[in-house]
Order: sequence, then C-alpha cells, then structure tokens
Amino acid sequence: MEFKLPELGEGVHEGELVKWKVKPGDLVKDDQILCEIMTDKATIEIPSPFHGVCKDIRAKEGETVHVGQVLVTFEGEGKKAGAATSASAPAASAPAAAAPKTPAAPAPAAPMVASGGLSPESRVLAAPSTRRVAREMGVNLGAVSGSGPHGRVMREDLDQFLRGGAGAGAPLSRGAGAVAAAAPQMALRSLPVRATVAGAQTEERVSFKGLRKKISEKMRQSKDKAAHFTYVEEADATALVELRASAKELGAQYGIKVTYLPFVMKAMVAALRKYPILNSHLDEATNEIVIKHYYNIGLSIQTDEGLTAPCVKDVANKSVLQLAKEIQDIVDRARTKRLTAEDFAGSTITLTNAGSIGGLFATPVINFPEVAILGFNKIFRKPVVKAVGGKEEIVIRDWTYFSISLDHRIVDGAVAAEFMKTFIQYIENPSLLVLEG
Repeated sequence: MEFKLPELGEGVHEGELVKWKVKPGDLVKDDQILCEIMTDKATIEIPSPFHGVCKDIRAKEGETVHVGQVLVTFEGEGKKAGAATSASAPAASAPAAAAPKTPAAPAPAAPMVASGGLSPESRVLAAPSTRRVAREMGVNLGAVSGSGPHGRVMREDLDQFLRGGAGAGAPLSRGAGAVAAAAPQMALRSLPVRATVAGAQTEERVSFKGLRKKISEKMRQSKDKAAHFTYVEEADATALVELRASAKELGAQYGIKVTYLPFVMKAMVAALRKYPILNSHLDEATNEIVIKHYYNIGLSIQTDEGLTAPCVKDVANKSVLQLAKEIQDIVDRARTKRLTAEDFAGSTITLTNAGSIGGLFATPVINFPEVAILGFNKIFRKPVVKAVGGKEEIVIRDWTYFSISLDHRIVDGAVAAEFMKTFIQYIENPSLLVLEG
C-alpha cells in the first residue's frame, strides 16, 4: 500500500522533506510521526495513517515533495475511508510534546557474516563528514567502535582508530587478503592524510536543508526583488530604560518577562499610522500597492536551526503587558519547534533585534514581500551634550541606534527619514504612547 503526502494547509502545495522519523523495516504505529515537512509557513510533522511495516521510502531528506506524491509504501492496515490523515493545521514539530505515542520498534542488531566482515544489511551510524574521511582513508567504518549514542561512530573514534589506538573493534569487510593487498597503497598516503586528521586542516560538510535552506531562499528572493536601502538614526533611550524597569517589576508579579520589544512595537505602530506606506506590499500581478491598516509585526527569532519570523498580531489593540506575554510565548515556541502555520500568517512589517548580542547597527534584509524591516540594536551608556537649565552640559545617557531597511521601489528616502523621526520621538518620550488610540 502507498501513503501520499496529504494537504499541508490552504494554498500550500509543496514542502521540503527535512527528516525521516522511520526507516524501511520499522514497525509503525497508527499516528506515529513518519517525517517532518518544512513549508514556507512552518515545520509540520506528518503522522502515520497506518499500522504496519514500513517497506520503502520514496523521497529523500532535503527533497521538495508535493501534495499527492507517494512518500512511503507499507504493509499493514490503513485508516478507514473518511479518516485520512490531514496535515492542514498541525502544530510545528516539537521534540517532546509531539513525539510518537508509541516508539518504533528498535532495529535488530545486524548479524555478522561467516567471513568475519559485516553483513550488507549493517548500517553504521556516522556523520557525513566522518564517512567522507573514512572513504579517503580506505577505512570501513564497521571496523571502528563507536562511542556515540547508539554506537554512533564519532570523528574522535575514527581519529583514534587511524592512530592505532582503541576503537579497532570489528574486522574490515574486505577480508584479510584484500586489506593485505591494499596495504602498499594505504602506506603511501598514510602520512599526509594522518597529519591532516591529527589537527591541522579539517573540514566538515553539513547538509544544506531545512530551515537554513528556507532562509537562503527567502533572503535571495528578497535581494532579487526589493531595491534595498537602509536608514540609521540614533536615540536617547534613557526614559525608555526607566519605564521598562518599572514595567518589568509589574510584569514579574504576573509571571511575565517584560523586554523593550513591546515598547518598540507600540512606537512602530504610532509612526506607521502617520506613514502607512511602510506597512504595505506591492502586488505585482495587479500593479497595486496594498496598504494595510492593521499591524501584525513579524519578530525575527534566532533558534538552534536558524532565523525564523513569526508575527505578533493586532499590536495596536494590545497593552504592553499583553504584548510581553505574547512575545514570551512565541519565542518559547519558536525555540522548541512548536510554531504553527498560523503564527506566520499576515505579517505586515518585521522587527529584528540583535541588541542582546551587541553591535552598533546593522542593515537587515527585508522580509519580502513586506517593504520594511526595523533593526533594534544594543542600548549602552555614553556621555552626550544636553541642554540643562539653559546651558549645555555633558551628561551620561542610555543610548541606542535603530536601522530600517526599505524597498526603494515603494518608499522614498525622505519618507523613511520622516518615519524614523516620528518613531524616535516615541522612543525618547515613551509616555506619549498612552495618547495613542
């Protein structure tokens, strides 16, 4: 029997097969996770509609698969008609919460053949880079004892094996005669190759797939389509720092972590109301600029797998504490791979924040098809000249820089400058935000 890729959501017809969770020969339970599919919206776990044995995997990791395409064949009982699996609104992959209800049966240990080598069915666990080095050295990984999880052969195990230390567990599959015949050739290249392995110039190859590949595609599309330019402005953040300190104490009483981001988002909305062209996108099919009078702010979040940008919706109608709670939740779900397609829908402008890491300012890449992305950078203390009591004095203030990248096809430089002037006014005087309706 065949299992085909089900619907992934409205308007989503394909995705990248990021990871298989089963392999041929596995006993698969009903609703057990078969694989992870990454779309433009989110990473989706595909559950099994059958209980039986996985026979054949029809798509490779990193391959683009389409709705209706056969992913796997199996022997067993499928779900009854009307109970077909649908992935239209699943949660994004979660290592713990979305794990299979019943783990797949462990694969039996590979038997040894009579000649003393490993059987053809044996599958040695090792990273692609480790396999490459083993091939270059003429070493069968079956001969190396793995110290990693489930016997995985680590690079250190291979290095130790090549140095003649522990780790030479199983014999080579080529047999003693073949190894002896190849010994002169191996000896000729052993010294330079071992010198490289010992520590000088090593390389590692990592599969270019999943979120990193999706980021690459989006960034390339943005640079190819939008005419980027960046405008930078500085701001006295002293009043903002003081207000956030008070809000942080209040938020702690409700278990909410209050950062600067809710205040920045509210200031963005206040400025966007005056310069709505920045909250738009170009519909190239109809040659129309679509100006949005709602404010869903995408938030760039760094995860272990790369950068993702879910959005905080309806920012204009939420309080600072509400926004802080929502940001806390969305960041947590992003870093535990629990975002859904809905989290990415409807973003109108994006905010990126590298301030916790450092840096004076940056030139962020637009989250296409949006026309603007605002960069919030670190806040630091510095001496500045201020008018105090009718005269100028040098005082210590909290200072920061904001950078905004825009699509010059839609936004003129003068408009960008006026927007930033208004935005900075709210950053320097955050109490004015209470006057915003």
